[in-house]
Amino acid sequence: MDVSPDGTKFWTPLCDAAVRPFEGQTFPSLAHGIDFYRQYASLVGFDVRCSSLRRNREGVAVKDVLVCSREGFKQAVQGSVVVDAALDQAPVAPKRRRVSNRVGCRARLVLKMRDDGVFVVHFIELRHNHCFCSDVAKPFLRGNRSMDVQHQIFVLKCARANVGPNRSFRLAREFAGSYSNVGATCVDFKNLKRDLMAFIGTSDAHIVVKKYAKKVDDCPDYVFRYDVDSQDQLCRAFWTDPIAKENFSAFGEVVSFDVTYGTNRYGMVLVPFTGVDNHKRGVTFAMGLISREDVDSYVWLLQQFKSAMGCVPSCTITDQDPSMRVAVPQVFDTTRHRFCMWHIMSKVGEKVGNVLSKDEEFRRALNDVVWCETSSVEEFERGWQDVMEKYSLGDHRWFRLMYDLRSYWIHAYFNDIFMGGLLRTTSRSEAANSVFGSCTNQHASLSELFNNFEGAIDAQRLAQAKLNAECEGHFPLCQTPMLIEKHAAAVYTINVFYDVQAEVIAGSFSCRAVRSNVEGLVTRYEVEDDDGLVRTVSFDSGNDGVECTCNMFSRVGLLCRHIFWVFKDRRVVSIPSRYVIARWTRGACVRQVLGVQRGGDSEVDVAIGEAWAEFFSCVTMASRSVDHVTKLNAALKDFNAFLLAENGPTVRASSSKKQLFESFCGASPDGQVNVRPPPISNNKGGGKRYKSTRELAIEKSGRRQRQCQTCEKYGHNSRTCPMRKVDV
Repeated sequence: MDVSPDGTKFWTPLCDAAVRPFEGQTFPSLAHGIDFYRQYASLVGFDVRCSSLRRNREGVAVKDVLVCSREGFKQAVQGSVVVDAALDQAPVAPKRRRVSNRVGCRARLVLKMRDDGVFVVHFIELRHNHCFCSDVAKPFLRGNRSMDVQHQIFVLKCARANVGPNRSFRLAREFAGSYSNVGATCVDFKNLKRDLMAFIGTSDAHIVVKKYAKKVDDCPDYVFRYDVDSQDQLCRAFWTDPIAKENFSAFGEVVSFDVTYGTNRYGMVLVPFTGVDNHKRGVTFAMGLISREDVDSYVWLLQQFKSAMGCVPSCTITDQDPSMRVAVPQVFDTTRHRFCMWHIMSKVGEKVGNVLSKDEEFRRALNDVVWCETSSVEEFERGWQDVMEKYSLGDHRWFRLMYDLRSYWIHAYFNDIFMGGLLRTTSRSEAANSVFGSCTNQHASLSELFNNFEGAIDAQRLAQAKLNAECEGHFPLCQTPMLIEKHAAAVYTINVFYDVQAEVIAGSFSCRAVRSNVEGLVTRYEVEDDDGLVRTVSFDSGNDGVECTCNMFSRVGLLCRHIFWVFKDRRVVSIPSRYVIARWTRGACVRQVLGVQRGGDSEVDVAIGEAWAEFFSCVTMASRSVDHVTKLNAALKDFNAFLLAENGPTVRASSSKKQLFESFCGASPDGQVNVRPPPISNNKGGGKRYKSTRELAIEKSGRRQRQCQTCEKYGHNSRTCPMRKVDV
């Protein structure tokens, strides 16, 4: 620290002469000079900002003045009038309390361009009128915490995985080893998300439409369609791709679709179309996005599904939404519409009252009638009437309505549909909704929503590919010496085989023949299973045709234990080909399920992935020795210096923030905006709703009550205690 004759204190940086700028120093470009001065400032402990930049008539920068960040004085703002802090005026209290570091520092560096295009240090002031940052504060200097390209890429990649700025910052700390090594603060991470939202702005829907229009141009089998309202606002969208269409052609006999709320900032409803694949896992066939849950929206959505797939499923399962009830038969004219049984049965306790809802015998009797998969229409109707008469529910309005709608949700009315018992509830859709809901949030833009949706689809297909790979080289263990079990193990996928194996074991050890009857080539067996139920199995020895009255094969496409008992008795060593449904076999998988969703990876992306793999491998092996880590750092610094010498300091920002945002969104907001963002919707599941008396009672019973400190009883406090009033 030095003191001038007038008593002013000055601080002059102490550093190596090689990093200290001096008057007359030359740089090949303006960027080189700015980068050199900023590195010097970061080293000694102060920040730099650009004060003025002068350009010539051609727009080329010819002079730049870099000053200390503490140059000048902070101005106070009073209403719309700027009040200088040096004047004797009392500003009004600001809405936010802000601090200032301006102290009128005169340190600066002036760069001028010579006639030969080289920039020279025209003037420099090294002295500051303030002390420099300590080692503790240096990591928080703006020059030391700038969001470099690697930071921006990291934050955007985390955003693709629905990881917010706070968690991204903590994750970056784990990679860097400490917060001081991250090179940025959590606020910087948040600001990048803010800049992304500003980049999207009012072009959210426009960006999504441009992104998928390009994908459709690149792949004609890709399907993305949308609709706008009278104000050109996006109101509906439909998505599917070639792999999803192949999955539907293989596993699309029964489709379930339900809605998901809270997936975007506009309140639009996500509608995934879900089925069951050959591993008994949920598979997504398509996805819709609608702003209103009305008949027109569902009709439009189902029409796009029908047009994209070329056919309709044999059975469609939804909840009891009135709009779906009108739209499904209107568009899917050949499908059977089925209501979710779980949604209906979950209302029983609320409808019958407090007494019957706790009656286990009533619950058991009703469940035996409703959930029985093997009963006929007559058996169901007879059992239903018996339960209604026994518990005096024949005149109950809700039960009468459910009985009138029995053809929409009872098993017996879907026995004539092949694979009609594959799905009985919308649980598959609920599971898909949970996955898609967890990978996005109610504040997400449409660009973020579709990015996160694509990530969830990729994860689903990766799990499907893993199961396919396991089926290629693995075979489960057989539990019986029957050859037919070994044949089933070689034909079916592993998860499906376990169901078949259970039927084979039950047919071998738990079933017995009550009687048999031969009529020509057809033999009829009456087989009793372990539950004491007797089923009739017809076996045609001429063509190995078999049929059982339990209808398990027509319900789910797998043979039952009664048929396997007959096969054992008839010495059948393999399942006839007509009874091996292709959708359950190992060969039903869709090949090459990776890479289609996002259009594949470019050569640069593949090379970058390999470079990251090599880098992490080197770090892992070098971490065992300090010398090895030092050598690795030296090698990286040498290569960084080589890149700077070859490309200049601007190589660090070669991928501008705009280009990164365009890569994240898949398109740019440039051009004429033909599709405006959708209005904020208020659908039935998008916000708060009125709770039923039953829900309120459940919440109240689980809530901890306050105990009175006067009488030690519950339900009131000491201020309202009756004993206190008596004492008074």
